[in-house]
Amino acid sequence: MSDLQGREYLSDRLEGTERLLGEAVAEELSLLVGLGEIPPISTVMICGDLYEYPDCRKPGGTGPVEAVFLSLSRVSEEVIAVLGNHDSLASTTILPAKIVVLNGNVVKTNFGLRVGGLGGIIGDPKRHNRWDEHAFVRHMELCIQKRPHTLMLHEGPEDTDGSREGNPVITQSLEKGFSGLTLFGHKHWPDSPLIDIGNGQALNLDARVVVVAPDVDANSATIKCPL
Repeated sequence: MSDLQGREYLSDRLEGTERLLGEAVAEELSLLVGLGEIPPISTVMICGDLYEYPDCRKPGGTGPVEAVFLSLSRVSEEVIAVLGNHDSLASTTILPAKIVVLNGNVVKTNFGLRVGGLGGIIGDPKRHNRWDEHAFVRHMELCIQKRPHTLMLHEGPEDTDGSREGNPVITQSLEKGFSGLTLFGHKHWPDSPLIDIGNGQALNLDARVVVVAPDVDANSATIKCPL
């Protein structure tokens, strides 16, 4: 999932207690598991931008996202995330060990998948969660050299065939150097979010929750239920 920037407004909630959209999604996922619509959740993977101001006064609010991480950790065995350019973590926050925030490193999931990640976007380094272009590409390629199966980014590649926005520098780097699956957000692609790129693939998760579940007939993974 990525870019769930919004709040849940319900008539029976007191003003100022509106949950972040990601917290509501955690409750919905728990309900789907309970109903048997999806299997128990092993790993939640988040590609950033989960915050919105309490009054949703303008798009792109910047603030803390621990509440979403903690909510999702209660419905899954582990949470792996990168931060978007609108996310922050309180300096005093100590997250449980089952929540991992990646920024250039690679971890192994409970089911053996090697996952690398790099947060933020390319831009003015003086602004929140932004890198200069050279530093971003260098750190991303160092991450790729650790041979992850999946790479998590906030800002991702462009789709040149479909004329959909992304960063061409990231596109070029993935085309020449990565054969796995790249997950990303930041720019919304309204349809056909999965593309081939070089020897790998990339999946746009902006404003999406995608549940990947085993296909019991084919004994392989299938995108089960986009929310």
